[in-house]
Amino acid sequence: MTEKSFKIQSIKPAYTGFFELNILHFKHLRYQGGWSNTFSRELFQRGQAVVVLLYDSSEEQVILVEQCRVGAVFNAQTSQNQTQAWLLEPVAGMIDLGESPEEAGIRETQEETGAIIKDLEYICQFYPSPGACNEILHLYAAEVSIHEIAEYAGLSSENEDIKVVKLSFNQAKQMLLNAEFNVAATYIALQWLFFQKTLGLKHDRQTP
Repeated sequence: MTEKSFKIQSIKPAYTGFFELNILHFKHLRYQGGWSNTFSRELFQRGQAVVVLLYDSSEEQVILVEQCRVGAVFNAQTSQNQTQAWLLEPVAGMIDLGESPEEAGIRETQEETGAIIKDLEYICQFYPSPGACNEILHLYAAEVSIHEIAEYAGLSSENEDIKVVKLSFNQAKQMLLNAEFNVAATYIALQWLFFQKTLGLKHDRQTP
C-alpha cells in the first residue's frame, strides 16, 4: 500500500465572522513517490453539523423541512428562478460547543419541527464538500408521529422561516428516483430509508 502522509507548513487566517476562512500551505506524499510541491488552499472552516431524517413508519410518511438557503440564493438569482433558493432537506443544524451530535439532533428537531424525540438511529457521517470545507455531517434518523409535527417552525432569533413538509413514502421515493431533490443529505438519508431501513421494517412485519 502506498504510504500516505502530509505536512502543513502554515495556517493563515483570512476571515473571521460567523464562520472562518483560513489559508493552508501544505504538501503531501505522491502515489508515484516523492513529495508534492507546497501549495495553498483556502479552507472554509464550518465545523460539524447534525442531520436528522424524521419518518413515521406506521403512517408511511417522511418529514422534511423547506427553507430559503443562502447557498442556493446566488444560483437562483442567476437562473432567474427565485423559487430554487428554497430547498427540501432533513432537519439539520450546527453542533454547539460542548454538545454531542445526538444532543444537537434532538434540539434541532424540536426547533425545526416542534417534535420532541429521545432516540436517534445513527446512519453515517460524511464530508459534504471536502475540496474546500472541513465540515462533517453526522446523519441520524428518528421515528416520530406525524401528528406531533408543526406546520411551520424555526427560531425567529436566527431568522429561520421553516415549512414542515410531509411526504408519503411512495411520493418521496418517486421524487428520489426522479432526481427531484438537490441537497446531498436528502439523497443520502432517503436512500438509507428506502433501500436499507424499510427493507428491515417490511421483514419485521412479515415475521410471525
